[in-house]
Amino acid sequence: MWGAMVGGGPRPLKRDPLLEEWAYFVRVNGFTFEFVSVDQIREALEYCREKVHPARRQPGITLEHYWQRWFERLPKGLLRGKKRDEVVAALERALSELGATG
Repeated sequence: MWGAMVGGGPRPLKRDPLLEEWAYFVRVNGFTFEFVSVDQIREALEYCREKVHPARRQPGITLEHYWQRWFERLPKGLLRGKKRDEVVAALERALSELGATG
């Protein structure tokens, strides 16, 4: 697919045993997604496939303004129109190259 790169590599060894050993990268439309598991890629693909997203406010949660979920940090316009289609195709390609299904 033109304009998208998929890759991965071992993470540098750290002292934290909870960290995964691999990081997966998907670059599309000038933005690089970083994932630590195939399940995260699936979750992102599921989110990106939706054209309309529900309201982001969560009742009863009063966190500080700097607490954001991963999809709230995406660049504006990345999930609109043709760009959204390219992101979905890149994430699907990543799953197929990793031998996973989405």
